[in-house]
Amino acid sequence: MSLSSLIPTGGEFCALRAQVVDSLIACRDGDSALLYLYLVRKGASFDEREALRALGMTRDRYDRAVHTLTSLHLVSAPEQAQAARPDPSARPPRYTAAELRARREGDHRFASVCQTAEIVFGRPLTEAQLRTLMNAYVHLGLPADVLIDLLTWLHREKGTVSRRDIDEQAHLWADMGIFTAQASAEFLARREAEKPLMNDMQRALDMAGRDPAPEEYRYLSGFIRQGFDAEAVGLAKTRMYDRLGTFSWKYLKGILDNWHQKDLHTAAEITAVDPALRQTKAQTQPAPPSSGANLSDWEREWLEEFNAMSRKEGDPHGV
Repeated sequence: MSLSSLIPTGGEFCALRAQVVDSLIACRDGDSALLYLYLVRKGASFDEREALRALGMTRDRYDRAVHTLTSLHLVSAPEQAQAARPDPSARPPRYTAAELRARREGDHRFASVCQTAEIVFGRPLTEAQLRTLMNAYVHLGLPADVLIDLLTWLHREKGTVSRRDIDEQAHLWADMGIFTAQASAEFLARREAEKPLMNDMQRALDMAGRDPAPEEYRYLSGFIRQGFDAEAVGLAKTRMYDRLGTFSWKYLKGILDNWHQKDLHTAAEITAVDPALRQTKAQTQPAPPSSGANLSDWEREWLEEFNAMSRKEGDPHGV
């Protein structure tokens, strides 16, 4: 995020311009003001995941606060801020066997996590399993009660739980700001409520029969919270293959974001505005990409951005 609106003062004091304070007061949003104060305090050392944990914000609350600050021109656009985020794939510390043992023996909260994990696994923990829990507890910063909720939920959902399951979900929960028992309960309740519609969306996207990966879950959950039904997501998939000729979560989201801005969320609403989609059957195989002659401005910009990312990353199918 841009810190250009801050006045660097150094020492023990932080200063804000009166115009910035007036904007924060006028927006009447406590999360936005709190996040901005945190930005001021941290400056160049700002870390998004640390902010979520320190402020007790879930990802949804954080994103709304960022959107508000962006609208007030107090921080840069989220796309620009994304580049400054820490790499989620960065390797955690390599804890030694002595460090793992000392943590389990000297931290009763972590010991409770380990005891729960042994119930889930049905046997004493291996060093590798203990290391996975340590990464979630120390490196990702998930509190013990949250980790116990995560383990219990995984056991209930999957029966047989692997280290990879724990690692993937721990990263997802940390990224979504699930750092309190209340946030954990709310997240699991929402996830349970979303399950039927998410299953329908997975079928519409030819993903039935498997659990969505964490990144896929974030996209699908976002579509649900925007108010889309499964058929609308299927129409977006059809449009994506027609325009792009391959699958891209980012491009799919771009289509749905465009419809969301127009307050179109059901297949009936979408096809009423775009009758051409009414007769089009969902494609299960990639179609030749459109020539671009019939693309709208936003789609042309998206396609150019997608192609640029593909050339840079060398992976046209990446999430």
